[in-house]
Amino acid sequence: MKVSKSILYKDIQRKSEHVKDMIQYYDGYPLFTIVEFNIWGACNRSCSFCPVSNPNVYTNKHEGISVDLYKKIIDDLANINYKGKIIYSAFSEPLLNKEVNILIEYSKNMLPHCYLEINSNGDVIKNNINKLLNLYESGLDCLLISIYDGIEEYNKFLEFQNDNNIPKDKFILRRRYFDKEKGEYGILFSNRAGTVDVSEFINHDDSVDEILPMKRTCFYPFYNIMIDYNGDMLLCPHDWAKELIIGNLATSNIFDLWTNKVLDSVRKRLTNKSREFSPCNKCNVRGDVMGKNSSEAWQKSNMFK
Repeated sequence: MKVSKSILYKDIQRKSEHVKDMIQYYDGYPLFTIVEFNIWGACNRSCSFCPVSNPNVYTNKHEGISVDLYKKIIDDLANINYKGKIIYSAFSEPLLNKEVNILIEYSKNMLPHCYLEINSNGDVIKNNINKLLNLYESGLDCLLISIYDGIEEYNKFLEFQNDNNIPKDKFILRRRYFDKEKGEYGILFSNRAGTVDVSEFINHDDSVDEILPMKRTCFYPFYNIMIDYNGDMLLCPHDWAKELIIGNLATSNIFDLWTNKVLDSVRKRLTNKSREFSPCNKCNVRGDVMGKNSSEAWQKSNMFK
């Protein structure tokens, strides 16, 4: 089974624009260009290729980030004049959080130059134009819908978009189902740092299944921050088991955690193509498809010398 290179290219190109062109510096250090939030502890789906389907990994708790904690983190970002991208995605369905509009509005007020994006399965807003418009009115820049159920679902969302004149740059449909005619998925599956078996979905001819630990660099810790709903700052959005916690933002400053010794050690190891530490030793993610500029910026910084 193959993966559509054209679809992957569009996804990577979109994200790379933010990663490449928005490198900021604070106190001499390059900042992250993407902040990803897991604002809820549950998902309404249980896809076999996702760790949500594994009860040993995913607890599916119906609770989310507190507004006060979220505001504290956004204030941290405002204090360093962050202008990058904020994504609500990670380990859940973000639209299940009923306070999402409050989070978006506060983010836009405090960080007017940030680009706000939600990655969703779309179930919550199906045929609910008012709910969707409220997201945009709160300050959301883009809603990405991952289509898992097939061409019929894709066409229904497309009709919904056209009937309500929703701009294509604010409402992006991503095909994530198996296309029988093309013999491919619209997604590159990963094992989420060893928490899910995706061998049945992988085209082994593409050598995606390299021997673990991979002898390959990864740029995620150079440009991406992953924040769980309890305030934990994790290594990256692929660490579903939450094995490597950098610190907690309820009691720590986001810049201090970004520049601490734990991440410094991780960055140096990954620069040397060493993934022989947990959770990276179980991960098959191609983390070098974007973020090279951020890695190079870090290698030039004082902390890396």
